[in-house]
Amino acid sequence: MKDEVYSKFRIFGIPISYCDTKEALLFVEKSIKNKETNSIFTPCLESLALYNTNPAFAEASDNVDLSIVDGITLVQMSRLSGHPLKERITGATFVVEIIKEFHDRATFFVVGSKPENLEIAFAKLKKDYPTMKGIGYYSPPFYPGFFPKEEGDVVIKKINESGANVVFFALGAPKQELLIQMVKPHVKANILMSCGGTFEFIGGVVPRAPRKVQRMGIEWAYRIYTDPKRMIRRYSWQAKVFAIVVFKAILGIKRK
Repeated sequence: MKDEVYSKFRIFGIPISYCDTKEALLFVEKSIKNKETNSIFTPCLESLALYNTNPAFAEASDNVDLSIVDGITLVQMSRLSGHPLKERITGATFVVEIIKEFHDRATFFVVGSKPENLEIAFAKLKKDYPTMKGIGYYSPPFYPGFFPKEEGDVVIKKINESGANVVFFALGAPKQELLIQMVKPHVKANILMSCGGTFEFIGGVVPRAPRKVQRMGIEWAYRIYTDPKRMIRRYSWQAKVFAIVVFKAILGIKRK
């Protein structure tokens, strides 16, 4: 898809697509209509940190078809870079927008999460959208590090057997992005999207920050409040890498 609206610019290396929610939904619609297979990533501060420390993640990000910004830090950086984004499109919100728009004319599949959490989320979605055509899932076993090729082959088979148009990868970064890159050449689905813990939010298993907090762009503070031990460690690493990336940019040191 060569439309100018989906062209990308970079923020400290990571590619960002210059589009709003309406245009991103149109991207999904065209992908389905044209029977293409396109990928969607939802970069945030963690993605920027991974891009500058994980070569495999950087390669996957460079090859993504649509990159919509989830993190408020990247939105702020876009303004400083001279390419102000039209809006912030969180991955969790965009998944719901896709289902809302296409529930009665497309089928869905989820790779990742936990079966019990997905069943709760699916029950809510089917209640909200009674005419939903279909949604299935496959929860791979846990692997330390990345998935072996054999598991990738299983995922490919599951996706193709499902016949889904849209596949959500709910595995967390960088696993979900690397798996998308692995399976993309071999699946018939039209959209492969990374979405992290979105279905835990949908089902209410994990509470999402109040809308006011979301609009303020300080969901990170809410997550620290609800899960301080894990989130402080996670955000500290991201902030450290971000500071190094900014420092290197000031000095003109390029990422290797």
